[in-house]
Amino acid sequence: MGIDEKVVDYVARLSRIRLEGPEKQRLAEQLGRIVAYVEKLKELNTDDVDPLAHPLETTNVFRNDEEKESLPVDEALRNAPDKGNGFFQVPAVID
Repeated sequence: MGIDEKVVDYVARLSRIRLEGPEKQRLAEQLGRIVAYVEKLKELNTDDVDPLAHPLETTNVFRNDEEKESLPVDEALRNAPDKGNGFFQVPAVID
């Protein structure tokens, strides 16, 4: 697929980006190289390649979700700027 300035104009209009003359030509060349590279990648045989969620080996660093005793209400509200009846009090946002 050839990328010319007409295609760049179309994409720019969809993106609501204003481009000037030399910029259009430069982007047409860059997009053309990107599309050519993707076409080259399509030639690779990936039949025996498993899909990846992440290209690097990863390990979950989160702890297990275990039930624990919650904070006492007084401690949870200790630094609250406004509290009452055992709850955080915030300004009303709905009349």
